[in-house]
Amino acid sequence: MSPWPTAKLLTIDIGNTWLSARPRGKRGSCRARMLKVKKVYAYFLCASTNYTIAMKNRTLRHRSPEASRASPPPEQEEKLPESHGAGTSVGAGTSGLANTDAGTVKWSQERRLRFIDFRLQWDGRINRRDVTEFFKISVPQASADIARYTDLAPENLAYDTSSRTYVATRAFAPRYQTSGAGQYLSQLLALERQILTADQAFLAFRPPVASVPLPNRTVDPQTLSLVVQAIASRAKLQIQYQSITRDEPLDRLISPHAFGYDGLRWHVRAYCHMRGGFRDFVLGRIMAPGALIASEVDPQQDVEWNSTVDLILTPNESLSPMQRKGVEVDYGMTNGMVTLPCRQAMLFYTLRTLNFEPSGAPRKGERQVVIANLEKIRPWLPKPGQA
Repeated sequence: MSPWPTAKLLTIDIGNTWLSARPRGKRGSCRARMLKVKKVYAYFLCASTNYTIAMKNRTLRHRSPEASRASPPPEQEEKLPESHGAGTSVGAGTSGLANTDAGTVKWSQERRLRFIDFRLQWDGRINRRDVTEFFKISVPQASADIARYTDLAPENLAYDTSSRTYVATRAFAPRYQTSGAGQYLSQLLALERQILTADQAFLAFRPPVASVPLPNRTVDPQTLSLVVQAIASRAKLQIQYQSITRDEPLDRLISPHAFGYDGLRWHVRAYCHMRGGFRDFVLGRIMAPGALIASEVDPQQDVEWNSTVDLILTPNESLSPMQRKGVEVDYGMTNGMVTLPCRQAMLFYTLRTLNFEPSGAPRKGERQVVIANLEKIRPWLPKPGQA
């Protein structure tokens, strides 16, 4: 006997997934296979039995006419428990991803559009295979993504029948900031330093690249976790800290509230209860962190962290006009200057990175740029805040 003695046609637009229909209050289950018609799916479902339909992240419950007359109708929708194993969808307007019941990953269309834009910018071409292989999606979905991008930026690409691929036109202009030069070079560097893997970066062609080798400044994960928790809960933390000015580590009680990075190593910005002020503690020198204790310190009291200083850089006047022009282009200057907003607590590290002495003077042998507003910022010229 057919498990569907009385059939009913139910049409639902829910995306590409399976519906699992199971009789309520009974063991066993039965499946209804989808019939796809222009993104709308039709299902023949039993109309004379109570059953539950698991779809994506929701559950639909059907009650037979007899059961409906006998008792009030149940809720129409409820959250699908994780045990059902149905995948979670990601809206086209988001940039996230979700795990499905098969363990694969569904990317949002927005991210795929950024991928298409990136490949057109840096490879000059894109085809359906590029999209299907990177995102592990179907060919029809990849075609829909390229069609959507074409609708958004018809002047950016044209189909080349000889190579059977879409190529960037001369009028191409990237739609997304993620296709900029900074993003391209950042991904290239992240691949070279093994921060990203090939399946995480949008690059197709990867030119040879080398970077300055840096020591691996290790940070204990457990220590970092406790510091993050202390910041999140506004707590103080008992630690041992190895200062470079002492032979042995000292016990410190700190109230951390932020992280800093100088290009080489990470530190935590914290109130030192022993010194009675805000200082920088290198994460790699923090040892034996203790339990979290509620802190009375307000991060807004850290004036140096919450104050901003503008560094105005200009080409060195000792350069020739053409050399100054080259520096202006290299530093992205407008009208011969560029302004760098900097937290006062990070000013020491910023000057060091830009090859300036703590006094603000260029280091010996450096002559590309100078600080145009040196006299104005002199009262805030820093001393190392590192503990």
